[in-house]
Amino acid sequence: MGTKQASILLGISRQRLLVLLAQGRVKGAKKNGRFWEIPVNQSGMPRIIPARRGPKGIWRKQQSTKPKMIHVNQSKIKGNFGKPPEQLEPVLSVKDGNRNDYGYDLYIPGPCYIVYRPYEPADCGAHLWINTYDPVQFIDTQFNPATARQPSKQIYI
Repeated sequence: MGTKQASILLGISRQRLLVLLAQGRVKGAKKNGRFWEIPVNQSGMPRIIPARRGPKGIWRKQQSTKPKMIHVNQSKIKGNFGKPPEQLEPVLSVKDGNRNDYGYDLYIPGPCYIVYRPYEPADCGAHLWINTYDPVQFIDTQFNPATARQPSKQIYI
């Protein structure tokens, strides 16, 4: 596997994984030209050799069973159209197992990936969502238009 997939599985940044590779701490990893080939063990995870000094590593020892699903609820966005700010419903939901949390602003600290499955929707009916194995944090769960942050500049992609 490559560095991008391995960093997502381990729950660390790609840059940190490259440092571990340069130090020779990823067991069995070999460089093939410009790219790294990283083997996985029986549990489907790359094996990191712990260092002898310093703090204990924070990488994931085993693969997470199910990622957190971040869903932007399109029907709530449409339902909020024309409502006054105090009546707006939260449009972001984080589904983690049986738990479902709602909010307006969300911070994803680690790696994540966007999934689009038009022919295999999620249980909630979503065709597009974001998956992450890292903990996520709601910044705003009670919408307050007076304290809502305005973007400094708009970027169009």
